[in-house]
Amino acid sequence: MSCLLSKLCSIKSAVQLRKLSVPANTLLARRSFNRPNHNLKRFQSQSNSLLGPSLFCISVCTGTVVLASIIQYERLRVKQINTFEFYRNAIKKKNESLISKLKNSFNNLEPSEKVFGTILLLNGIVFLAWQIPRWQHVMIKYFMTDALARKIPVSSLLLSAFSHSSPVHFCFNMYALHTFCRGVIQPWGDMGPEEFTAMYISGCVVSSLASIMFRRSFKFPGNSLGASGAILSVVGYFSLSHPDQKLGIIFLPNIQFDAIHALTGIISLDIMGLILRWQMFDHAAHLGGTLFGIFWYKYMSTYVWDNRKYIVKNWITLKKIIQQVKDK
Repeated sequence: MSCLLSKLCSIKSAVQLRKLSVPANTLLARRSFNRPNHNLKRFQSQSNSLLGPSLFCISVCTGTVVLASIIQYERLRVKQINTFEFYRNAIKKKNESLISKLKNSFNNLEPSEKVFGTILLLNGIVFLAWQIPRWQHVMIKYFMTDALARKIPVSSLLLSAFSHSSPVHFCFNMYALHTFCRGVIQPWGDMGPEEFTAMYISGCVVSSLASIMFRRSFKFPGNSLGASGAILSVVGYFSLSHPDQKLGIIFLPNIQFDAIHALTGIISLDIMGLILRWQMFDHAAHLGGTLFGIFWYKYMSTYVWDNRKYIVKNWITLKKIIQQVKDK
């Protein structure tokens, strides 16, 4: 009898010891101690795989704002210094080369045309690269995002937004970008070319990250590429800055509606696409880009970009320190 009681006491103490060793996390379901937690391991692996893309997205968004602020300061400073070079260049026009003529023609464009031309050129180069068969493995790895891949190259979050393998996809996106960036960038809009570039590049990585997170969460297969997410960030910004602007559909020119109503329709369509698992478009990337454009208009433009004087101040201080080191 005493032996039986001692065994019961030892079993009870062992059970209590095991209970004390369980982590105090009420969200974890009760399970056997010897049974491996496969769902927890899978969650941890997914979190680790998304850590790199998330940090890359944050780094790109932060870096583009800082770099764009510095570039804008240097551009305005150099513009003031080189005011009188116009007359000197006018005298040399007869002897300038073809490259110089193209450079001067580019400089005479409106800021929106310069930005659009640069983005068009980059997308065009990547589109031509897709047509070369021996480059296909490189294009698939770095210029397309596979959300269910074991390891995702973080650079693909940015490069895939400049990638189009279909001519229809390429032409439609570039037409949409040209339409909306003119209404956002000065002189018609209120954004400078540097701020627009920062928003556009940030929209690229944010929309790509949104697509990866959605596809991984619901095990939704498919590859993502194209500038649609970044362009929709421009659409989101444009719709809030010009809510009463009339928009139309390219194939239905007689039908027009306000930009703010178009924005509501785009968001509703993408949410419906996510719920119903439509596969024709990457609705997660589209929705992520649109919401990011709204976020930039309401918060980033006011609280970050309008306070870029602190970035410029630190940049000027850094330049002085570098100059002092050089002088020594």
